Amino acid sequence: MGETSLVYGAELAGQWERIFGASSEAADQAADLAAKGASIATVMMMRAYMSIVSPRPPGNVHARQHLVLDDVPVRHERVRVEISCVGKELRRGRRYVDLEVVGTGEGGRPLYRGLMNLIWAA
Repeated sequence: MGETSLVYGAELAGQWERIFGASSEAADQAADLAAKGASIATVMMMRAYMSIVSPRPPGNVHARQHLVLDDVPVRHERVRVEISCVGKELRRGRRYVDLEVVGTGEGGRPLYRGLMNLIWAA
């Protein structure tokens, strides 16, 4: 379907820290890194979806998503996000669409893989 490039910059990191806070303890920082990585991956996945899958008909339902986090992006890293349609079916009169989302860091470093399941309104 398409691809886009997003930067995990200070603005995005700062927004996350304003919501969740920043830890000062080393053990808390390690735990925060995993939580922050998953959160940032989800944000990047959704921003890419909004950018690439456009226009969308009103009434779509984001039914579920699955995310596998391979690594976390580092600050100021450019993340390439690809979205592909990997499945379409008609069930009980509704259109279901499955989108695969793959995020890679600099040098092709795997960051995350996701699957978004949508009920397409059109």
